This record gives sequence, C-alpha cells and structure tokens, in this order.
Amino acid sequence: MPPAATAGALLGAAREASGLSIDAVAQQLKLAPRQVRALEENDYTHLPGRTFVRGFVRSYARLVHIDPDTVVGALPAGAAAPALEAPTLQPTAPTMGELPTTDHSKPAWARWAIPLTLAAIVAVAAVYEWMRPAGVARQAPGNEAVAVESSVATAVPPGATGTPLSNPLVAGKPATVSALPAEPAQASLSAPTPAATAPTPATAPTPTIAPTPTIAPTPATAAAASGPEQQITIAFRDFSWTEIRERDGRLLLSGMNPGGTTQSLSGRPPFDIVIGNAADVRLTYNGRTVDLAPHTRQNVARFKLP
Repeated sequence: MPPAATAGALLGAAREASGLSIDAVAQQLKLAPRQVRALEENDYTHLPGRTFVRGFVRSYARLVHIDPDTVVGALPAGAAAPALEAPTLQPTAPTMGELPTTDHSKPAWARWAIPLTLAAIVAVAAVYEWMRPAGVARQAPGNEAVAVESSVATAVPPGATGTPLSNPLVAGKPATVSALPAEPAQASLSAPTPAATAPTPATAPTPTIAPTPTIAPTPATAAAASGPEQQITIAFRDFSWTEIRERDGRLLLSGMNPGGTTQSLSGRPPFDIVIGNAADVRLTYNGRTVDLAPHTRQNVARFKLP
C-alpha cells in the first residue's frame, strides 16, 4: 500500500497545477518565500508552531483550490513532528507575514496629536473670522434700489402730489414719484378741464422659449453600441486555473478546471485572459485556434483577445 501524501506534497502539486510560483504564493498569503518552501518541504523547524502552521496550510489550500481539511489532516501527529509542538524561534528581523520579535507601541499622546492639531487650527480660524474688524462694509444687494428711491424722494418738493409709479429696482415696493404742482386753471364759463395724469408704463412681455425635444436612442443604435458577442471555447487536458473577463470587466470564468472538461463562453471583446498550466489547454476563438505559446511565461499565459 503506497504511503499517504504529506501536506507539503499536496500543496506543492496543487501550486504547480495552478501555474503559480513560490514567490506568487508568498505574495498572496503575505508570507516569506522561505516559509512557503518550508510548508511544501514539511520543514516545521522554521515555522512558528502547530496553531500557526494549521492556519497557513488552510490559507494555502484555499488559494490553490483544494480541500483545506484534507491537507490539515495530512499534517504529522505530535510524536512524528516535535518541531510543531515546540518550534525553535530565532531572533530575526520582522518581515511580511512573520511574527515580529518586538512590538514598539506608540504613546497615547502621539495617536491624538494630529487630530488635536487639526481641531485647534479649525477653532483658531473660526475665532479669527468672528473677531475680525468689519472694515468697509459690503453693500447689500438691495441697497442700490433703496438709494435710488431716497434720491427720488429727496428731489420731489414737499407737498407735491402725483401718481405713484412702480420702481423696477425695488421688488414689491412702489416708489412715489410726484409731479410738480400743476398751474391753477383759469376760470371760464365751460366745465373745468381735469388734470392730466401720468401714464403708467406698460411691461414688455417675456419671450417664451420652447423646450428642445430629446430624441431617444433607437434599438438599432443601442445594439450597434454594444457590439456583437464573440465565442470562446476552452478544452482542458489537465487541471488549470483560468480567469476570463469581458470588455466591461464582468467575470466570465474564474477557478480551477479539471482535466477532460470543456468551457464554452460568449461575451463582448476585448477579453482579458489568464490561463494556468497553459501547456495542457487548447483555446478556440470564433472557431479559430489561438496559439498560447507566445503569451506563456512559467507555464502561465496572460494575453488579451481583441
């Protein structure tokens, strides 16, 4: 009976099937590359104990799309791996994803220094605006009309009578513009002539502008803007992690695809495509086979279909 695969072997095989490098996994898990290598080699002497190792293993398994419980169950027992129970910790400089050896906490006043400084600046600005001398007062919007009304009232001699006219400068306040006193009419045998009254100026009508009609887009115009959909067919000979996005960024496919399966998709170009384990994948675009070799680096193909 063959021995069961170790947790490190399962993780390493899944990473290679996904087309990921050790550095890429370390960046995704926020670990150091040497820690990822230690997990795959089952070297627990350089890892911080069983509790942390179980967490690292679960995160690694989810990244490469395998069952986390299966990989955790493949970890060695306490007697087989004493390094998991009592790891050897060495003082090293803190790196991304590792536990820091020292913790320098900031004093409480430092955390509140910036907010208190900003609050003080705002308070000083408010007090300055409140206490600033008025200087030359700015004339209110209605003062011009009041000044005109006062000058007209001053120019009219006392006791003059006339018809009040509407003042266009003061809305809702009629300005009294009095005419000079009329000369007394001479006595005659005919009926007295009534005094002429000042005509009221007519208000010019405001022109009406007709609204411009809005032309709604026709279905043909909307269809031309969206463009026709294109067909993509992918055949997988082995496990491959694949991601495809269409023009507006909508995700069409993302995940691990087992060997012997085929995916048929349709969407609007251009397409952003990432294919892991590209050597075992065949892609057809609108019935035409696409060569993945020019776009492949470390068995991962990244390219755009127009």
